[in-house]
Amino acid sequence: MMQSLSDKIFMGSLILMMIAVVVSGIGFQFVNWRSQVNDELDTETKGSSGRKKAVMDRQDKSLGRVLRSYLFWIAVAGMLVSIVLSRL
Repeated sequence: MMQSLSDKIFMGSLILMMIAVVVSGIGFQFVNWRSQVNDELDTETKGSSGRKKAVMDRQDKSLGRVLRSYLFWIAVAGMLVSIVLSRL
């Protein structure tokens, strides 16, 4: 009984975490992925270090948005509750 409840809470939390990462972090950037890749390849010859810095800055901002998201922390708490329930 507890194991089944723990599994359901964990799976729900995992789904919630994936939603939080998509909504808060990467957003819907994958829609424009092909144009971003072409733009990055065109600018690669202009300055590789500038492109790398821009990509790193974008990734840092995405990670910061995920860590500030309430959905992410609710999902983490749900996973922790699930782990505790599975040990009982």
